[in-house]
Amino acid sequence: MAQRVPAVGEDPARLAIRGRIAASVAQHALLAAGVVWAIWLAAVLGVVIGGVEAGAISDPHHSWLHYGGPLWPLFTWDFGWYRAVAEFGYPHGHGGPFYAFFPLWPLVLRASGSIPDWAAALAVVIAASGLAFLGVAASNPSGQARRAALALACWPGSFMLLLAYPDVLALAAAAWAAALVLRGRPFLAGALGAVAAVARPTGFLIAIPLLLVARGPRARAVAAGAPLAAAVAVQIYFWRRSGDALAFIHAQELPVWNRNGPSRFSKWPGHIAHAFSVHAWLLIAGALVGVVLVALVARRFGRWYAGAVAYALVAAALLFGAQTPQSRIESAVLAVAVPILGVLWWLGP
Repeated sequence: MAQRVPAVGEDPARLAIRGRIAASVAQHALLAAGVVWAIWLAAVLGVVIGGVEAGAISDPHHSWLHYGGPLWPLFTWDFGWYRAVAEFGYPHGHGGPFYAFFPLWPLVLRASGSIPDWAAALAVVIAASGLAFLGVAASNPSGQARRAALALACWPGSFMLLLAYPDVLALAAAAWAAALVLRGRPFLAGALGAVAAVARPTGFLIAIPLLLVARGPRARAVAAGAPLAAAVAVQIYFWRRSGDALAFIHAQELPVWNRNGPSRFSKWPGHIAHAFSVHAWLLIAGALVGVVLVALVARRFGRWYAGAVAYALVAAALLFGAQTPQSRIESAVLAVAVPILGVLWWLGP
Protein backbone atom coordinates (compact mmCIF):
# COMPACT_ATOMS: atom_id res chain seq x y z
CA MET A 1 0.00 0.00 0.00
CA ALA A 2 1.47 3.38 -0.99
CA GLN A 3 2.25 5.67 1.93
CA ARG A 4 1.20 9.29 1.81
CA VAL A 5 3.96 11.83 2.43
CA PRO A 6 3.14 13.79 5.62
CA ALA A 7 2.38 17.45 5.15
CA VAL A 8 4.29 20.04 7.11
CA GLY A 9 2.91 20.31 10.64
CA GLU A 10 0.80 17.17 10.35
CA ASP A 11 0.54 15.02 13.46
CA PRO A 12 2.48 11.73 12.95
CA ALA A 13 0.26 9.95 15.49
CA ARG A 14 -2.85 10.87 13.54
CA LEU A 15 -1.22 9.66 10.33
CA ALA A 16 -0.35 6.37 12.02
CA ILE A 17 -3.98 5.89 13.09
CA ARG A 18 -5.17 6.59 9.56
CA GLY A 19 -2.66 4.10 8.22
CA ARG A 20 -3.81 1.39 10.61
CA ILE A 21 -7.45 2.02 9.68
CA ALA A 22 -6.65 1.85 5.96
CA ALA A 23 -4.67 -1.37 6.44
CA SER A 24 -7.49 -2.91 8.47
CA VAL A 25 -10.04 -2.01 5.81
CA ALA A 26 -7.86 -3.53 3.10
CA GLN A 27 -7.32 -6.68 5.17
CA HIS A 28 -11.00 -7.10 5.99
CA ALA A 29 -12.45 -6.06 2.64
CA LEU A 30 -15.56 -8.23 2.86
CA LEU A 31 -16.23 -6.93 6.36
CA ALA A 32 -16.18 -3.39 4.97
CA ALA A 33 -18.59 -4.49 2.23
CA GLY A 34 -20.84 -5.97 4.92
CA VAL A 35 -20.87 -2.64 6.75
CA VAL A 36 -21.90 -0.91 3.51
CA TRP A 37 -24.72 -3.44 3.11
CA ALA A 38 -25.93 -2.90 6.69
CA ILE A 39 -26.06 0.87 6.19
CA TRP A 40 -27.84 0.43 2.86
CA LEU A 41 -30.35 -1.99 4.41
CA ALA A 42 -31.13 0.39 7.27
CA ALA A 43 -31.50 3.29 4.83
CA VAL A 44 -33.91 1.47 2.49
CA LEU A 45 -36.03 0.07 5.32
CA GLY A 46 -36.03 3.47 6.98
CA VAL A 47 -37.25 5.18 3.83
CA VAL A 48 -40.01 2.60 3.30
CA ILE A 49 -41.21 2.64 6.92
CA GLY A 50 -40.88 6.40 7.21
CA GLY A 51 -42.69 6.96 3.92
CA VAL A 52 -45.59 4.73 4.96
CA GLU A 53 -45.89 6.24 8.43
CA ALA A 54 -45.73 9.78 7.03
CA GLY A 55 -48.32 9.03 4.36
CA ALA A 56 -45.92 9.70 1.48
CA ILE A 57 -46.31 6.04 0.42
CA SER A 58 -49.96 5.07 0.49
CA ASP A 59 -52.51 2.77 -1.09
CA PRO A 60 -55.76 4.78 -1.07
CA HIS A 61 -57.61 2.30 -3.30
CA HIS A 62 -56.41 -0.76 -1.33
CA SER A 63 -54.94 -2.33 -4.45
CA TRP A 64 -52.51 -4.47 -2.45
CA LEU A 65 -52.62 -6.80 0.52
CA HIS A 66 -50.65 -5.10 3.29
CA TYR A 67 -48.25 -7.78 4.48
CA GLY A 68 -45.65 -6.83 7.05
CA GLY A 69 -47.30 -3.71 8.44
CA PRO A 70 -45.34 -0.64 7.30
CA LEU A 71 -43.22 -2.86 5.04
CA TRP A 72 -46.18 -3.65 2.78
CA PRO A 73 -44.72 -1.77 -0.25
CA LEU A 74 -42.09 -4.52 -0.50
CA PHE A 75 -44.86 -7.06 -1.22
CA THR A 76 -46.66 -5.25 -4.04
CA TRP A 77 -46.69 -5.80 -7.79
CA ASP A 78 -45.55 -9.31 -8.72
CA PHE A 79 -45.38 -10.78 -5.21
CA GLY A 80 -49.06 -11.69 -5.47
CA TRP A 81 -48.42 -13.54 -8.72
CA TYR A 82 -45.51 -15.50 -7.26
CA ARG A 83 -47.64 -16.30 -4.23
CA ALA A 84 -50.43 -17.58 -6.47
CA VAL A 85 -48.01 -19.79 -8.40
CA ALA A 86 -46.72 -21.16 -5.09
CA GLU A 87 -50.25 -21.92 -3.91
CA PHE A 88 -51.85 -23.28 -7.08
CA GLY A 89 -48.91 -24.31 -9.25
CA TYR A 90 -48.57 -23.92 -13.00
CA PRO A 91 -51.77 -24.94 -14.84
CA HIS A 92 -51.89 -28.23 -16.73
CA GLY A 93 -52.62 -28.40 -20.43
CA HIS A 94 -52.76 -24.69 -21.22
CA GLY A 95 -50.76 -21.52 -20.84
CA GLY A 96 -51.58 -18.40 -18.87
CA PRO A 97 -49.98 -15.59 -16.89
CA PHE A 98 -48.40 -17.93 -14.32
CA TYR A 99 -45.89 -19.02 -16.96
CA ALA A 100 -44.42 -15.52 -17.00
CA PHE A 101 -42.74 -16.31 -13.67
CA PHE A 102 -39.80 -18.65 -13.19
CA PRO A 103 -40.14 -21.45 -10.62
CA LEU A 104 -37.45 -20.79 -7.98
CA TRP A 105 -39.29 -18.09 -6.03
CA PRO A 106 -42.60 -19.98 -5.87
CA LEU A 107 -40.65 -22.95 -4.50
CA VAL A 108 -39.12 -20.73 -1.81
CA LEU A 109 -42.56 -19.43 -0.82
CA ARG A 110 -44.02 -22.94 -0.77
CA ALA A 111 -41.18 -24.18 1.44
CA SER A 112 -42.02 -21.65 4.18
CA GLY A 113 -44.27 -24.24 5.87
CA SER A 114 -45.90 -22.91 9.03
CA ILE A 115 -44.07 -19.59 8.68
CA PRO A 116 -46.14 -16.98 6.81
CA ASP A 117 -44.85 -16.88 3.26
CA TRP A 118 -44.40 -13.11 3.33
CA ALA A 119 -42.22 -13.38 6.45
CA ALA A 120 -40.12 -16.12 4.88
CA ALA A 121 -39.82 -14.07 1.70
CA LEU A 122 -38.63 -11.03 3.65
CA ALA A 123 -36.05 -13.08 5.56
CA VAL A 124 -34.72 -14.67 2.37
CA VAL A 125 -34.58 -11.32 0.58
CA ILE A 126 -32.66 -9.65 3.42
CA ALA A 127 -30.19 -12.54 3.64
CA ALA A 128 -29.80 -12.69 -0.14
CA SER A 129 -29.20 -8.94 -0.34
CA GLY A 130 -26.30 -9.32 2.09
CA LEU A 131 -24.90 -12.19 0.04
CA ALA A 132 -25.34 -10.10 -3.12
CA PHE A 133 -23.30 -7.24 -1.67
CA LEU A 134 -20.58 -9.62 -0.51
CA GLY A 135 -20.63 -11.46 -3.84
CA VAL A 136 -20.30 -8.26 -5.87
CA ALA A 137 -17.43 -7.22 -3.61
CA ALA A 138 -15.71 -10.61 -3.86
CA SER A 139 -16.07 -10.79 -7.64
CA ASN A 140 -14.38 -7.43 -8.28
CA PRO A 141 -11.18 -8.36 -10.16
CA SER A 142 -9.34 -5.28 -8.86
CA GLY A 143 -9.92 -6.33 -5.26
CA GLN A 144 -11.62 -3.05 -4.37
CA ALA A 145 -14.38 -4.75 -2.38
CA ARG A 146 -15.57 -1.70 -0.49
CA ARG A 147 -15.82 0.37 -3.67
CA ALA A 148 -17.78 -2.36 -5.41
CA ALA A 149 -20.23 -2.53 -2.50
CA LEU A 150 -20.57 1.26 -2.49
CA ALA A 151 -21.26 1.24 -6.23
CA LEU A 152 -24.06 -1.30 -5.73
CA ALA A 153 -25.51 0.67 -2.80
CA CYS A 154 -25.45 3.92 -4.81
CA TRP A 155 -27.08 2.37 -7.87
CA PRO A 156 -30.44 4.19 -8.13
CA GLY A 157 -32.39 0.96 -8.51
CA SER A 158 -30.70 -0.88 -5.65
CA PHE A 159 -33.72 -0.39 -3.38
CA MET A 160 -35.58 -2.86 -5.61
CA LEU A 161 -33.33 -5.62 -4.27
CA LEU A 162 -35.48 -5.62 -1.13
CA LEU A 163 -38.72 -6.25 -3.02
CA ALA A 164 -40.07 -9.72 -2.29
CA TYR A 165 -38.98 -10.96 -5.70
CA PRO A 166 -36.30 -13.43 -6.85
CA ASP A 167 -34.17 -10.66 -8.38
CA VAL A 168 -31.86 -10.43 -5.38
CA LEU A 169 -31.46 -14.22 -5.30
CA ALA A 170 -30.42 -14.15 -8.95
CA LEU A 171 -27.95 -11.34 -8.30
CA ALA A 172 -26.43 -13.07 -5.27
CA ALA A 173 -26.06 -16.37 -7.13
CA ALA A 174 -24.60 -14.70 -10.22
CA ALA A 175 -22.16 -12.57 -8.22
CA TRP A 176 -20.84 -15.52 -6.25
CA ALA A 177 -20.64 -17.58 -9.45
CA ALA A 178 -18.34 -14.89 -10.85
CA ALA A 179 -16.33 -14.77 -7.62
CA LEU A 180 -15.87 -18.55 -7.58
CA VAL A 181 -14.89 -18.86 -11.23
CA LEU A 182 -12.24 -16.19 -10.64
CA ARG A 183 -10.89 -18.42 -7.87
CA GLY A 184 -10.76 -21.50 -10.07
CA ARG A 185 -13.97 -23.18 -8.84
CA PRO A 186 -15.92 -23.72 -12.09
CA PHE A 187 -18.22 -26.47 -10.76
CA LEU A 188 -19.52 -24.37 -7.87
CA ALA A 189 -19.70 -21.37 -10.20
CA GLY A 190 -21.81 -23.34 -12.66
CA ALA A 191 -24.14 -24.53 -9.90
CA LEU A 192 -24.74 -20.97 -8.71
CA GLY A 193 -25.15 -19.81 -12.29
CA ALA A 194 -27.89 -22.43 -12.67
CA VAL A 195 -29.61 -21.01 -9.57
CA ALA A 196 -29.59 -17.56 -11.19
CA ALA A 197 -31.02 -19.05 -14.39
CA VAL A 198 -34.01 -20.66 -12.66
CA ALA A 199 -34.65 -17.53 -10.59
CA ARG A 200 -35.04 -14.97 -13.37
CA PRO A 201 -35.52 -15.22 -17.16
CA THR A 202 -32.34 -13.20 -17.74
CA GLY A 203 -30.30 -15.17 -15.22
CA PHE A 204 -28.77 -17.37 -17.91
CA LEU A 205 -26.76 -14.36 -19.13
CA ILE A 206 -24.24 -15.01 -16.35
CA ALA A 207 -22.97 -17.70 -18.72
CA ILE A 208 -21.26 -14.99 -20.80
CA PRO A 209 -18.79 -13.71 -18.16
CA LEU A 210 -18.30 -17.24 -16.83
CA LEU A 211 -17.34 -18.37 -20.33
CA LEU A 212 -14.88 -15.50 -20.71
CA VAL A 213 -13.27 -15.82 -17.28
CA ALA A 214 -13.07 -19.59 -16.75
CA ARG A 215 -9.68 -21.14 -17.49
CA GLY A 216 -9.59 -24.16 -19.75
CA PRO A 217 -12.18 -25.76 -22.03
CA ARG A 218 -13.57 -28.08 -19.36
CA ALA A 219 -14.03 -25.24 -16.87
CA ARG A 220 -15.71 -23.10 -19.53
CA ALA A 221 -18.07 -25.90 -20.49
CA VAL A 222 -19.11 -26.51 -16.88
CA ALA A 223 -19.32 -22.91 -15.69
CA ALA A 224 -21.12 -21.53 -18.74
CA GLY A 225 -23.05 -24.65 -19.66
CA ALA A 226 -24.81 -25.10 -16.31
CA PRO A 227 -26.86 -21.85 -16.40
CA LEU A 228 -27.75 -22.43 -20.05
CA ALA A 229 -28.88 -25.98 -19.28
CA ALA A 230 -30.95 -24.74 -16.33
CA ALA A 231 -32.67 -22.11 -18.47
CA VAL A 232 -33.46 -24.70 -21.14
CA ALA A 233 -34.78 -27.07 -18.46
CA VAL A 234 -37.23 -24.41 -17.25
CA GLN A 235 -38.55 -23.90 -20.78
CA ILE A 236 -38.89 -27.67 -21.31
CA TYR A 237 -40.79 -27.95 -18.03
CA PHE A 238 -43.13 -25.13 -19.09
CA TRP A 239 -43.64 -26.85 -22.45
CA ARG A 240 -44.48 -30.24 -20.97
CA ARG A 241 -46.72 -28.72 -18.30
CA SER A 242 -48.68 -26.39 -20.58
CA GLY A 243 -48.44 -28.13 -23.94
CA ASP A 244 -47.12 -24.89 -25.43
CA ALA A 245 -43.48 -24.76 -26.49
CA LEU A 246 -43.57 -20.95 -26.22
CA ALA A 247 -45.53 -20.77 -22.98
CA PHE A 248 -43.19 -18.20 -21.42
CA ILE A 249 -43.23 -15.85 -24.41
CA HIS A 250 -46.99 -16.14 -24.82
CA ALA A 251 -47.44 -15.43 -21.11
CA GLN A 252 -45.31 -12.30 -21.42
CA GLU A 253 -47.46 -11.09 -24.31
CA LEU A 254 -50.77 -11.29 -22.44
CA PRO A 255 -52.80 -8.05 -22.23
CA VAL A 256 -52.83 -8.24 -18.42
CA TRP A 257 -49.29 -6.80 -18.36
CA ASN A 258 -50.11 -3.84 -20.62
CA ARG A 259 -47.02 -4.55 -22.68
CA ASN A 260 -45.98 -6.57 -25.70
CA GLY A 261 -43.48 -8.77 -23.92
CA PRO A 262 -40.56 -10.20 -25.89
CA SER A 263 -42.46 -9.63 -29.14
CA ARG A 264 -41.64 -5.94 -29.00
CA PHE A 265 -38.24 -6.69 -30.57
CA SER A 266 -39.93 -8.05 -33.66
CA LYS A 267 -42.14 -4.95 -33.82
CA TRP A 268 -39.34 -2.38 -33.77
CA PRO A 269 -38.87 -2.37 -37.57
CA GLY A 270 -42.58 -1.66 -37.96
CA HIS A 271 -42.39 1.18 -35.44
CA ILE A 272 -39.43 2.70 -37.28
CA ALA A 273 -41.20 2.40 -40.63
CA HIS A 274 -44.30 4.03 -39.15
CA ALA A 275 -42.24 6.88 -37.71
CA PHE A 276 -40.62 7.52 -41.10
CA SER A 277 -43.97 7.43 -42.88
CA VAL A 278 -45.38 10.07 -40.52
CA HIS A 279 -42.34 12.25 -39.76
CA ALA A 280 -39.97 11.44 -42.62
CA TRP A 281 -38.70 14.96 -43.33
CA LEU A 282 -38.31 15.79 -39.65
CA LEU A 283 -36.32 12.62 -38.97
CA ILE A 284 -34.12 13.07 -42.03
CA ALA A 285 -33.44 16.71 -41.17
CA GLY A 286 -32.65 15.83 -37.56
CA ALA A 287 -30.30 13.03 -38.62
CA LEU A 288 -28.47 15.33 -41.07
CA VAL A 289 -28.08 18.05 -38.44
CA GLY A 290 -26.76 15.49 -35.98
CA VAL A 291 -24.23 14.08 -38.47
CA VAL A 292 -22.99 17.57 -39.40
CA LEU A 293 -22.69 18.56 -35.74
CA VAL A 294 -20.75 15.42 -34.86
CA ALA A 295 -18.45 15.92 -37.86
CA LEU A 296 -17.73 19.53 -36.88
CA VAL A 297 -16.98 18.57 -33.28
CA ALA A 298 -14.71 15.74 -34.45
CA ARG A 299 -12.79 18.06 -36.74
CA ARG A 300 -12.39 20.78 -34.16
CA PHE A 301 -12.02 18.93 -30.85
CA GLY A 302 -11.33 15.28 -31.67
CA ARG A 303 -13.14 11.97 -31.90
CA TRP A 304 -13.74 11.53 -28.16
CA TYR A 305 -15.72 14.74 -27.95
CA ALA A 306 -17.53 13.80 -31.14
CA GLY A 307 -18.43 10.44 -29.64
CA ALA A 308 -19.80 12.18 -26.54
CA VAL A 309 -21.95 14.48 -28.68
CA ALA A 310 -23.21 11.56 -30.78
CA TYR A 311 -24.10 9.62 -27.64
CA ALA A 312 -25.91 12.63 -26.18
CA LEU A 313 -27.96 12.99 -29.37
CA VAL A 314 -28.90 9.30 -29.40
CA ALA A 315 -29.80 9.39 -25.70
CA ALA A 316 -31.94 12.48 -26.25
CA ALA A 317 -33.72 10.74 -29.14
CA LEU A 318 -34.45 7.73 -26.92
CA LEU A 319 -35.79 9.94 -24.13
CA PHE A 320 -37.97 12.02 -26.43
CA GLY A 321 -39.22 8.92 -28.24
CA ALA A 322 -40.19 7.04 -25.07
CA GLN A 323 -43.96 6.88 -24.73
CA THR A 324 -44.44 5.26 -21.30
CA PRO A 325 -43.02 6.09 -17.85
CA GLN A 326 -41.22 2.73 -17.74
CA SER A 327 -39.52 3.26 -21.10
CA ARG A 328 -38.53 6.79 -20.06
CA ILE A 329 -36.96 5.49 -16.85
CA GLU A 330 -35.15 2.71 -18.73
CA SER A 331 -33.88 5.18 -21.35
CA ALA A 332 -32.67 7.57 -18.65
CA VAL A 333 -30.88 4.78 -16.77
CA LEU A 334 -29.24 3.59 -20.00
CA ALA A 335 -28.24 7.14 -20.91
CA VAL A 336 -26.48 7.59 -17.57
CA ALA A 337 -25.12 4.08 -17.03
CA VAL A 338 -23.18 3.74 -20.29
CA PRO A 339 -20.99 6.85 -19.85
CA ILE A 340 -20.41 5.95 -16.19
CA LEU A 341 -19.17 2.51 -17.26
CA GLY A 342 -16.97 4.19 -19.85
CA VAL A 343 -15.43 6.49 -17.26
CA LEU A 344 -14.85 3.60 -14.85
CA TRP A 345 -13.19 1.59 -17.60
CA TRP A 346 -11.00 4.57 -18.50
CA LEU A 347 -9.96 5.13 -14.88
CA GLY A 348 -9.07 1.47 -14.48
CA PRO A 349 -8.91 -0.50 -11.21
